[in-house]
Amino acid sequence: MEGKTKKENKTDDSKRRDLFVFVRQTMCIAAMYPFGFYVKGCGCLAYMVRVWDLFYELFNYFVSVHIAGLYICTIYINYGQGDLDFFVNCLIQTIIYLWTIAMKLYFRRIRPRLLHDILTNINDEYEPRSAVGFSYVTMAESYRMSKLWIKIYVYCCYIGTIFWLALPIAYRDKSLPLACWYPFDYTQPIVYEIVFFLQAVGQIQVAASFASSSGLHMVLCILLSGQYDVLFCSLKNVLATSYVKMGADLAEIRQLQAEQSVSDAEPGQYAYSLEEETPLQELLQNSAEEFQNFASAFRQSFIHCIQHHRYIVATLKQMERFYSPIWFVKIGEVTFLMCLVAFVSTKSTTENSFMRMVSLGQYLLLVLYELFIICYFADIVFQNSQRCGEALLRSPWQRHIKEVRSDYLFFILNSRRQFQLTAGKITNLNVERFRGTITTAFSFLTLLQKMDSRS
Repeated sequence: MEGKTKKENKTDDSKRRDLFVFVRQTMCIAAMYPFGFYVKGCGCLAYMVRVWDLFYELFNYFVSVHIAGLYICTIYINYGQGDLDFFVNCLIQTIIYLWTIAMKLYFRRIRPRLLHDILTNINDEYEPRSAVGFSYVTMAESYRMSKLWIKIYVYCCYIGTIFWLALPIAYRDKSLPLACWYPFDYTQPIVYEIVFFLQAVGQIQVAASFASSSGLHMVLCILLSGQYDVLFCSLKNVLATSYVKMGADLAEIRQLQAEQSVSDAEPGQYAYSLEEETPLQELLQNSAEEFQNFASAFRQSFIHCIQHHRYIVATLKQMERFYSPIWFVKIGEVTFLMCLVAFVSTKSTTENSFMRMVSLGQYLLLVLYELFIICYFADIVFQNSQRCGEALLRSPWQRHIKEVRSDYLFFILNSRRQFQLTAGKITNLNVERFRGTITTAFSFLTLLQKMDSRS
């Protein structure tokens, strides 16, 4: 009974599924993706959903734009009055809300077609399982890791921004979560509740927008790294796949397995996937009904790997086209925000400073966390893109060196051109970029503190 359950689970792991369920729902909450995706057709319900989509999008634009506008007015009114702490705090919120508006427009109005193409292309064409061989991997572990990381990140974003909503409730002084100028007395009954509600919606939208933009990038990197794992396993088993297509007997397959095990003894070959061994008897059951010679069997198996590699690179190029412009601006925004948040944290000396420093500390950690996931997961993709040639050499190529030499050399030379995600095609996204951004931010912080001490 247990063996049957395990076999069913393995079959489920190889099934195609929607890889973007949670992150798409988050984008819908942020009005960065239409709810109409879930309702197909042209009936009454579909029409109502489209109307709701438009109303919800316009309402969220109104909330974000009016808060950003109020903060710009607050900066203008208080400019030159000497309260640098309050001025910098207003500047932080202005940057955050302007970025939120920009992300909504970019995802929903500027490049919605490219976004839809990326998600559809991955869902429709990804390889759920590696080719038949002595071992195999599936996308199950990569999918699990992507769900885990995106949920942690989204919940952290919501907790960090909603914490600001709790401060006025804790103080009970009819203050607002966001201290900005209003052209009327917002402390009046009903008016206060309406203003508080709009600011609460604004904070939730900030959390959803930040989580959607960076979270989707993270999910794409993990899933494409999982595709590299699948390709890696297919490449090192390419001769075993060829032997199965040839209809080789058990003795030949055993000998090939013994030779492959010598060059494939290194553990931890995959970024996210878990490798499973295929029993030889099960391998023989996958033999083709019409047997081929080695040349045609190898060519068929190898072409499948080449097509998979081209698919991964083409998807990464789409991802680069979509994210490269916004990450260029993001690096500057994160640098500025880290500097400003750290400055305001060091200046918080009022009676409410403890709660204020906790909330500002959360902002600082979220900004650092966001930059880390952008750079770290882009670095993972870069490292995986270099390993295809190495995977091919894990097969017992010496056994058929005359037949496979030219194909192997051609693939290895082409796969050496690793793929690097960038910010505006100016700077590479990697762990070094993360460190450099932090160093730059704290250099600006030192300069800002010196300016403050002089004034």
